[in-house]
Order: sequence, then C-alpha cells, then structure tokens
Amino acid sequence: MDPLIHHNGSVVDGRSLGIAPTSGGLLYGWGVFTTIRVYNGKPFAFAYHWERLTKHAEKLRIHIPLDAAQAEAAIESLIRANARTQGRVRITAFKSESGSWRIGRDLEDELLIFTAPEPKKPDGDLAITISPYRVLSTALLAGVKQTSMLEHLFALDEARSRGFGEAVMLNERGEIVGATAANIFWVEGDEVFTPSLSTGCIAGITRRIVHDLAIDWKLHVVEGSFPVTRLLSAREVFLTSTLREISIVRNFDAKEYQPRQARIAKLLSRQFQSLTRGDTINPTKGVKR
Repeated sequence: MDPLIHHNGSVVDGRSLGIAPTSGGLLYGWGVFTTIRVYNGKPFAFAYHWERLTKHAEKLRIHIPLDAAQAEAAIESLIRANARTQGRVRITAFKSESGSWRIGRDLEDELLIFTAPEPKKPDGDLAITISPYRVLSTALLAGVKQTSMLEHLFALDEARSRGFGEAVMLNERGEIVGATAANIFWVEGDEVFTPSLSTGCIAGITRRIVHDLAIDWKLHVVEGSFPVTRLLSAREVFLTSTLREISIVRNFDAKEYQPRQARIAKLLSRQFQSLTRGDTINPTKGVKR
C-alpha cells in the first residue's frame, strides 16, 4: 500500500491516520468498498465503480461525502501524489459512530481512498473447486460488496488448503453464484453463460464489461440460475474480477479443460486489454472498441 491516502476530503499520511474506536465500520463491519485498477496513471471504469458503490452505500444507509466528480478528482490527485502509474485504488465508505458504543464524536460517515501496486498475478491457469459454504440469496445484503466478507475469505482459505486457487460458491438452492472473489463465466457450444444477480452474486464491474464485450462481438450471453453440473459440460470456464481481469480455468475439481482451446475467453481477454490501453467506456452505452 502507498503511504499517502485520501480521508474525508484531505490527503494525509496513512501511517498517522486515526480511526475512531467507536466507528461502525470497525465495530460492526458496516461499510462498502470497491477496488479500481489503475492503468497508465488513470482509474479504469471509474463511472461503473462509483455507480455501484453509491448504490450499495445507500442500501447500507452510509452517506458518502463526495460526489462523483469530486471522488474522481481525489483519486487522480492521489495517484499523482503516490506516483502510482500502474496499480489499484480502493475506495471504502463506512459508518461513523453507531449503535450503543459512542464517545460523542460529531462525524459524518467516513471515506477512505488508498492506492497500492498491481497484485501479483497467479502462475499458470487456475484450478478451482466447490466450496462447502453456501451463499444465502435472499439475505438483506446479498449481492452487496461490503467490508464484512469473512465467509468468502474462509471459503477461499479452505480451497487453498486443498491446493486450489479459487472456490465456486453455491447458494441455498444449489445454484452457481460465483467464486469467492470473482464472477464466473463458462462456454457451452457458442453460448456464454453466467449466473444472474438473483442468485446472490455481486454485480462485478469486470463482469459487466465482459458481458458488454461479448454482446459487442455478437456472442449469445445467457444469465440465469444454473446447477453446478453445468460446469462439467462446459468447454471453457473463466473468472472475471478487477484484480484478476480474465482468468482461464484449467480444471474444476476432477474435470479438466483445455486452456489452449479457450478461444472465447482469449478473445474477450484481448478486447478487455485493448480497453485498458485507452479505449473508452460509456456508462450509458457500454463498451466501445
């Protein structure tokens, strides 16, 4: 993580920042966040990230003290201050004092923005497994990108303890939701499939862009509720996320795929990379080549 951070409208040294011990974000995990990639000194798909963040913050009754233009300017200023040409930005909005634990600080809800280097990319193609833990699709905060995501972390740790890089999470009906920190797509014939938001999955930004790219290339994309057996009949499987971008899956438990034949995933990955090099994203019209 880079030393300078943005806190409630000011750039400060993160090593000296103090957060109230009665903060709702600290005591209850009452917060939302998003992670944005930085390519060539610019935040990628900021408008999409900000739209989702504000929607989720409203659902959690968190007030964000900046508007979109102010937030984008703050991010660009922080990127310059930390000389972060390539990397990532995390925006976290969380509740100030809440509940019965109070010391009388007159603060609105808080906003933190910080930058960091690019994450290390995993070596080789990805091996995934089924998580023993389930997502409740009818939960009040299902699909919200919130700071209290311990169940997903436990699922990832459990998968890694068995030698896998990620885990497929199912909901209470046994439907595919996604990976612990990514959305999932698979290909059957010439159709591309992905779980719908009704399964409890998070509306990933890379998921949204990949969906638009697939439509742009006249691919038939099907969103819906699917049993995990659909992954066994798939020709190719890939995960999408801000940090992973597009990751081709090598095997799902005992089922092996042929990454060299993952032509649709590779096509979408090439088009995604062209966007990161400077092509535009219009939040009202989708992606453009």
